[in-house]
Amino acid sequence: MVPAKKESNHSALEQVHRLFSEWRQTKKRRDPIPETLWKAAVSLTEVRSIHEVARHLHLSHKDLKARSHTPIAFVELDPLAVPVDYTIEIEKPSGERMRIRGTCNVIDLARVFLA
Repeated sequence: MVPAKKESNHSALEQVHRLFSEWRQTKKRRDPIPETLWKAAVSLTEVRSIHEVARHLHLSHKDLKARSHTPIAFVELDPLAVPVDYTIEIEKPSGERMRIRGTCNVIDLARVFLA
């Protein structure tokens, strides 16, 4: 994997582009992209936009975006805890998002949103 660093992000993009080009020249028609190339592409999204990386590497924006977002682990909220102000964001795999701010009943809202 080629790490993406801010000071050399252009050269990193070019390096990953070369890796993809070399792989595309030797792959068979339906070969899936190797995991190492996906990881290299995802590492670039830390310093460049998903759109820019996908366009430059000729990748599916949707596939790169799905691989670039780390799934968040389940977080249990104590319903008996003293209410505090908070902000929670929930995103469906389809890309729809909901942001909750305040002290409302998050569990019920999340159930309705994800249903």
